[in-house]
Amino acid sequence: MPMNPTLEQMAAHRSVRRFLPTPVTDAQIEAAVRAARMASTSSWVQAYHLLQVTAPGRRQELAALCGGQAQVHEAGAFFVISGEVRRHQHIAAEHGASHAGNLETFLTVVIDAALFAQNLALAFESQGLGICMIGGLRNQLPEVDALLDLPHGLWPLFGMCVGHAAEVPDQRPRLAVEALWSKDSYPDDATLSAQIAEHDAEASQHYAARGLAGRNWSGGVVRKFAKPTREHLFGYYTAKGARIE
Repeated sequence: MPMNPTLEQMAAHRSVRRFLPTPVTDAQIEAAVRAARMASTSSWVQAYHLLQVTAPGRRQELAALCGGQAQVHEAGAFFVISGEVRRHQHIAAEHGASHAGNLETFLTVVIDAALFAQNLALAFESQGLGICMIGGLRNQLPEVDALLDLPHGLWPLFGMCVGHAAEVPDQRPRLAVEALWSKDSYPDDATLSAQIAEHDAEASQHYAARGLAGRNWSGGVVRKFAKPTREHLFGYYTAKGARIE
């Protein structure tokens, strides 16, 4: 099937970590948010919020809290993407109603915010801008919360750097389509092993070309999940009103 401009744009995605000092304009941001808000949303709840951080001092502090990622303060714009129930709680209070929450509520909010964020990334990229998602925002969430004075019912999930790219980074290979798409049943273990081996071979070539011979995708997965990380998150999100049971 031939590619169309939307598919080509999606397939060209790269995470940009070096940016020019050129600012991102309000017009570019408004256009992106206007389009991104049309993302699918569970039961029309629209459970997300986009907070742009503009103060240089705060951007510098956030960069440190995100693990020293310079792009957080160097990019033309930086956003905190949050799941939000504060607006819903406000509506419930105005109507004299309760606002119940549980794990399903938390999942609904996180999924809504992620769908919005991916739409937002594509909208920015369609304008010739580069983006980088910042999961490191969760490294020290209580400190981020205090810095930004975030209210109850707003659950920061990750950051997004946006700007004019100062680099054209290589793309990391992805799992084959056949490894991600099955019909009627999940692949058996033998098929999984073959698919993983195929991806490891491709990833090994990617690493070797960058002077990192001996690495592969599986090794990275093993290291990533060898022990729990960011164990403060349960306490943080529950303190902000999330019920995760």
